[in-house]
Amino acid sequence: MFRMLTALIRLPLYLRVPLRVFSTWLRLGFAQFMYLASFVRTGPFVRRVRTGSRSLNGARDVCVVVHFDRGGRVHDFLMYYLYQLHAIGFEIVFVSNAEALDESDVGRLEEISALIVERRNVGYDFGAWKDGIDLIPDLEALDRLLLVNDSVYGPIHHLGPTIDRMNPEDADVWGMTDSWDFNFHLQSYFMLFHAAAIRSDAFARFWKSVRYVQSKTFVIRRYEVGVSRAMMRGRMRCRAAFAYRDCARHLVRAVVESDAIDKLDPVRQAFVRQLYKTIDAGVPLNVTHFFWDHLIAKMGFPFIKRELLQKNPARIPLLNYWETVVEANSDYDTNMILEHLELTLKNRTV
Repeated sequence: MFRMLTALIRLPLYLRVPLRVFSTWLRLGFAQFMYLASFVRTGPFVRRVRTGSRSLNGARDVCVVVHFDRGGRVHDFLMYYLYQLHAIGFEIVFVSNAEALDESDVGRLEEISALIVERRNVGYDFGAWKDGIDLIPDLEALDRLLLVNDSVYGPIHHLGPTIDRMNPEDADVWGMTDSWDFNFHLQSYFMLFHAAAIRSDAFARFWKSVRYVQSKTFVIRRYEVGVSRAMMRGRMRCRAAFAYRDCARHLVRAVVESDAIDKLDPVRQAFVRQLYKTIDAGVPLNVTHFFWDHLIAKMGFPFIKRELLQKNPARIPLLNYWETVVEANSDYDTNMILEHLELTLKNRTV
């Protein structure tokens, strides 16, 4: 050891500095590895698989739905979503991260689902999707694989026309919306994989790489952002039905060209003007929050995010007229949303 230290001291400065940098990087790398390792869990995490009245044998379109509820309830808003997915031809693999499903809801699930999977709440949505995908008997025979979760209310508008726009000739992987946070990616609450993507090496490699990590930040950066990046590196085309740039352009044109901003109340005027400044500056925004009403009323967007109504993290003004917007533009029963909000909201109203 003494000889090694002596040799290091005798090295020229231009060699010693890189060694110090390497040593620091090595220590930090090891620390990061140990930090990440503390969040990694090893499976299996599936506790129970029940068969429903439907079947995956011969299925060409399958949807894996991820659910979580602290009380194990499958609320009416989610059941409505499942029925709409089934109506447009998807067989359903229902994967619950709840501690235990409410048995009174299991019967309803069995009527509409091919499989009902109960698992430990480990790995967030991507861990659940991974387990659900592994249970599909002939994955590569599928024409379409849809991955969704219960983080949205809706569909407010019928899903059929939007799904029809998600043409395999235009893209191999579709999202409902995209995001430019961190890197461009499809938002993961709704992702549709066509046959070319399902059978690609990029798809297989990505899902094989997914680890059951109990760090939400890691899952967002590595998996939510990562799945789009992995598919694009594999030369798969990724596209959003309601792309950020299209939504921003549509909103600006609708307001500016009609001089509608002058007709708004002062609160909305201030919000819209600040929105334009942000868009012009190239700062990415979450369209499902900042453009929510325009998306529903003018563009036929089928969802409203649960987080928007439950937490409103970006402090969007005048959100309490969401019910008016939904009822004016669709026949969706807003009581399903209200009932869920009454059960889940704390210290705020919408």
